[in-house]
Amino acid sequence: MSIDEILKHIYTARYPNFKCYDTLKELLQKNEQFKAIIIEGIKQNKIWGFDQELWEKLDKQNLRSPKVNSFIDVFKDGYNQGYCTVCAKQVSYSLDTCEICGGILPILKGTTNCPEGNHTWIEYQNAIIDTTLMLVIDKEYSKQLGYIEENRYNPNNDRIYSATKEFTNDMTIKRR
Repeated sequence: MSIDEILKHIYTARYPNFKCYDTLKELLQKNEQFKAIIIEGIKQNKIWGFDQELWEKLDKQNLRSPKVNSFIDVFKDGYNQGYCTVCAKQVSYSLDTCEICGGILPILKGTTNCPEGNHTWIEYQNAIIDTTLMLVIDKEYSKQLGYIEENRYNPNNDRIYSATKEFTNDMTIKRR
């Protein structure tokens, strides 16, 4: 399976040219072992990309930034690269119940803003949502990629998080 074929499985038809996939592309080109794990995960339906429903939820978010009109723009311009903690938290606002996990993903060592492989991801419905790799990975299969969890945070127990999540998803607020 070529890199282009892999990416066709990951891309959402609506967003194939977004820069958010740059780290994934780079790792697929440089690391044959990583590529083999991704191919096998796709074949087993253990790895997939963000689905249309998630993209639509992200597009409807209210943002507190006057410089960003849509959270989708963050991905379009590749600003998710190296900002996994911020992106994971923002994506989590669109999910019912999830946990935010932090630790190490060795494959990311040396990538944008990740000199030691430190990483943050979301655990949701028995899967990992990785906003750097732009992948959704079956939780059990994620072990193949080497995620090392060091901490876990249930954001729904945090009042400030809950208030921000409520604002983010409030459809009565006029959008630009």
